[in-house]
Amino acid sequence: MSIDAKITVDVEKVLGKVRDHLYGANLEHFGQSVYGGNWSEMLQDRKFAGQDNMFIGLQEGLSHEYPGFGVVRPWLPINPAPDHVRFVHDNTTYYSGRQSQRIVIERNDGLPHGIFQGNLCLKKGETYVIRLVLRGPHECVQVALDDEVWTLRDIASDWETYQTTIVAPKNNYASQLSITISGVGSIWIGSASLMPSHNTKGHRPDVIQTVKEWSPTFLRWPGGNFVSAYHWEDGIGPRDKRPTRLDPAFSLLEPNDVGTDEFIELCQLLDTEPVLTVNMGNGTASEAAAWVEYCNGDVGTKYGSIRKANGHPNPHNVRTWFVGNELFGNWQVGHVDPETYARKYIEFAEAMLAVDPDLYLIGVGVPISLYGRWNELVVKNCGTMLNALSIHYYSIRTEMMKSPPDKGDVCQAKVVCSIEVESMLSDTIQIIDEAADGREIAIAFDEWNTYVDAKGPDFIGNYDLSDALYLGGLMNSVLRLSNRIHMSCIYNLLNAMAPYRVAPTYQWELQTDGGPESTYWLGSTANADSSPMTWKMPQALVLELMTKYRGTVAISCEVETPTFRSIATGTLPAYEEVPTLDTAATYSPNDKLIYLSIVNRSLDDDVLISVNGVDSTSGSEIYIVTGESPDSTNTVDNPNNVRTIKNNWPETNNIVSIPRHSFTMIIIAT
Repeated sequence: MSIDAKITVDVEKVLGKVRDHLYGANLEHFGQSVYGGNWSEMLQDRKFAGQDNMFIGLQEGLSHEYPGFGVVRPWLPINPAPDHVRFVHDNTTYYSGRQSQRIVIERNDGLPHGIFQGNLCLKKGETYVIRLVLRGPHECVQVALDDEVWTLRDIASDWETYQTTIVAPKNNYASQLSITISGVGSIWIGSASLMPSHNTKGHRPDVIQTVKEWSPTFLRWPGGNFVSAYHWEDGIGPRDKRPTRLDPAFSLLEPNDVGTDEFIELCQLLDTEPVLTVNMGNGTASEAAAWVEYCNGDVGTKYGSIRKANGHPNPHNVRTWFVGNELFGNWQVGHVDPETYARKYIEFAEAMLAVDPDLYLIGVGVPISLYGRWNELVVKNCGTMLNALSIHYYSIRTEMMKSPPDKGDVCQAKVVCSIEVESMLSDTIQIIDEAADGREIAIAFDEWNTYVDAKGPDFIGNYDLSDALYLGGLMNSVLRLSNRIHMSCIYNLLNAMAPYRVAPTYQWELQTDGGPESTYWLGSTANADSSPMTWKMPQALVLELMTKYRGTVAISCEVETPTFRSIATGTLPAYEEVPTLDTAATYSPNDKLIYLSIVNRSLDDDVLISVNGVDSTSGSEIYIVTGESPDSTNTVDNPNNVRTIKNNWPETNNIVSIPRHSFTMIIIAT
């Protein structure tokens, strides 16, 4: 069935400037977003910072000791023999952090003893780089990657780095890396690394290639909740020396392999702008100012000289900074009240601007007037030092329900809920304006997404075509409010609540026997029948179109369309009259091009549209994101279930059909 609608555009009626910062993404350190996402390292807990297995079974007892006691998880023992072989999580002699792995053989039994890590995904013909930091003395260490053996002789009594390459002779998605010694003696392993040699500055080239087809205009890093306990100096300098920390936000071991310089290099590879968030949770203003100097200072400054010593003589030139993250929430390290936040914001801003006065600083805000009228009090107390206010909002929120609604209701809710988002943003702007005393404070809508089934520790959601339609509708709302919304970015980029998925994925285990302060998740690769790859979820296809095809100003775009009634789902209320079509338009005065973005919210009906306000639509380019059903999605086995198709407007007809449950971008020459 088809229904009719009419769209009227007016290039003379400008709604706001379309800024580059409307098309960004977050990249937070959690789940498999960074490690197991864009970063190429294949080993877990490669610096041996975590716990070991102590006993077999649920209790300690007198005879339940684990035979590999002292082997740091997820590493496993080779030929454990507790009467004459000791594995030690050594807290006296270590290379980074406060712990190393020691192997001690007290009697020669003719067997090799050591450790291994399995579930590694190797591809035939691929070259892999193995790097170890070892300390002896010991006459021989054998390292094996499956059947390929690397022999190291005369290990010195001081820490030394050893490196080699091995070519995988076959595909094996359950490979093992082992490190063993024989005879009598000891060896310390300070760190171990296994990476494909074709990595690009440590990043996965397949991830770079796929995401670059979108090229988000900026990346916000490193969080998110993670940032409120992140100390940036842990993440600079030689990677093997960087300490591993326990992240309290997501209960994960953070090896700090991806720090400031690696993130900046990722942004350069993606041709995107780096945007940083400072730690206001347990961090200090002086720490934030030092980070600014590390990023932007010349080599004559203290931290600029450290950056140069780390291989980056040119400043990173980071201009946009978020000052803290969600400090209103009691889930956040450093949770504070609004007046305290405003006082700390001024302290941080003054310290950061003293280093670089050209920064654009964004404070923590909330939707509407939640959490004790947070926005009102922050805006009034921060005064003119506030460039913009950050807003986070996740739609639907069924992820914690014991009995979530069926798929049909969720699909409908996703395509409808941009209505609630636009209303929230409009109300938030009004509340901020009332508190701003004549000042115009921009909005950074820097975290948004649907939140239906993504759960920890991986937070991988089953995103489908209806999520892509949500994204199109939300971005249409942002364009309509572009006079005040200067920044927007989806949460997140890779794997965790993300428009891009990366394989292989981890199977997670919670390490719970080390006390409440050392409980954390460990992951190991699980999808043993899948080679490494990156693919686009449906939202990525809409992000590509809206970022690539856009003008410099948003213009008036009115639509006459039938409506339907929606059902309340999750946190989303019911709506009596939902427009079947949601539309927005941008215009490029230089090229005389109109970019018309259209969401067909109907799950059942195509819509026949005509466009008024232009001389002709003949020959216009049409790009459509479509799939068989609203819950169609892309998977590792079928990455193109939801796809983008290209058409042209019929030469002899001013009517074009917009398919049911689809997103359409039309490029019209005026």
